[in-house]
Amino acid sequence: MYPAFFGGPLAATVLGLLNGRRLALDRTAMLVIVGAGAAAIAGRLVLTAALHPDSVGRLLGSAGGLLVWTVVLAAQKRPFRAYELRDGEPASLVRPGLAAAVGCGVLEAVVLVLVVRAVVG
Repeated sequence: MYPAFFGGPLAATVLGLLNGRRLALDRTAMLVIVGAGAAAIAGRLVLTAALHPDSVGRLLGSAGGLLVWTVVLAAQKRPFRAYELRDGEPASLVRPGLAAAVGCGVLEAVVLVLVVRAVVG
């Protein structure tokens, strides 16, 4: 959950897709994850541009990331349980989580600054 909180919706989406591929999620589940991520990112951009960017930008990123992660968890719950019942050992997400939180967080922040500057002026 920490990559979603610190890295925002992009990090949650990337990790959700990575896990989804490992769990062999069907196309529909993967599209749901992508859709949730795209909606959260778009929502964050629109709301941050409409409201005062300095006060709400980070909060919106964290909230959007957690909402996407909730969708990811719902999409992966059954396949993950089946994986565990077959004696599957979960891979560590510490390194990918840190990379996603930092890398996606920075990328999202740069895009956010560019969009807000373009809209606000």
